[in-house]
Amino acid sequence: MALKFWVTAPFFYPDMSRPWSEVLNDMLRIVDAAEELGFEGVTVNENHFQNYVTNPSSLTFSALAAARTKRLRIIPGIVVLPYYHPLLIASEMSMLDHLAPGRIGIGVARGGSRYPLDRLGIDPADSRAIYEESLDIIRRVWVEDDVTHDGRFFSFPPTTIVPKPASKPHPDVWVGAQSVEGVRKVAEQGLNLITAPNFGTFEPHGDLELLLKSYNEAASASGAPRGQVMVLRHTWVGDTEEEAQTAFPHIVNEWNHYMAMVKGSGSTQTRDSRLTARGVGSMSDDVIVAGQVRPETESPSAEGLSEKFDDPVLTTPDRMIAKFKSYEELGVDHVACLVATGQPVSDVIANMEKMAAEVLPAFSDSSD
Repeated sequence: MALKFWVTAPFFYPDMSRPWSEVLNDMLRIVDAAEELGFEGVTVNENHFQNYVTNPSSLTFSALAAARTKRLRIIPGIVVLPYYHPLLIASEMSMLDHLAPGRIGIGVARGGSRYPLDRLGIDPADSRAIYEESLDIIRRVWVEDDVTHDGRFFSFPPTTIVPKPASKPHPDVWVGAQSVEGVRKVAEQGLNLITAPNFGTFEPHGDLELLLKSYNEAASASGAPRGQVMVLRHTWVGDTEEEAQTAFPHIVNEWNHYMAMVKGSGSTQTRDSRLTARGVGSMSDDVIVAGQVRPETESPSAEGLSEKFDDPVLTTPDRMIAKFKSYEELGVDHVACLVATGQPVSDVIANMEKMAAEVLPAFSDSSD
């Protein structure tokens, strides 16, 4: 099967003097363009209490996206399961699945920033255990009736969610993981993987190959069916490298917002440290003031970008095709393109149009 291309709805909101409704409308325009231009789907980011990702409900936005599209696949996520009661997530996802049968999945994770955890009263040390218990409950109640649970974090008497999902046995589950340990666990469960650089952007060559090797080996050893793999990449296509790199300052700004959120959670210095499960850091209260992230001030150079890094992918159509053909050979099934990092939405859609015209045809699948 040919590689499939998605876009993200990142809700990046660096200028908070701008009405947030404009950001919402920009994300809807991206959804509409993805539907019209032949992208496979859209992933819908979610986060809370800050302007790096300013979307408090990826499920709500996904319902809106489902209602205005006919063929686009939609993945709300990453939904951080420790923030929610699993019965509610299971029920709301079931409803969403009925709005767009066969087009819905869900991306889940334990959470990579302590800022929301602290404000929701969740001990960061418990986040992984809460996530694991929650995911087990969600997968059970989607397919079983009168489920009873008495666990460490959740307990309830016999409960049946109504309605059950339209998709059988249930919507696709995609797990966000960025470490060797994490991707192995995803593979052992037979679940789909969403992965990206462990520290947001600027991933050196070789990291993805090692993660995929770990995922494939764990899937083979477990005997579970190999899930699908989606890789997030910052992309911008231009007629020349220089034209493509006009996106570079926007990507650096977005990355500095991200790095402020995860500061102190690990190291980017070596491959082992980048591919080790990240902690939740020790964020000081002044990193976010009145909802505004105070970004880091890193200033990486764009010189030799393609030679140094696997992400971002800012290049010409021919080179982008060659890059993603190599992903196909590695066993990547989907690429989610992060194209909106602060540019005017008209520029974002124009770049999507260029990618649809000059890159996507190289990955057409006659079986589609």
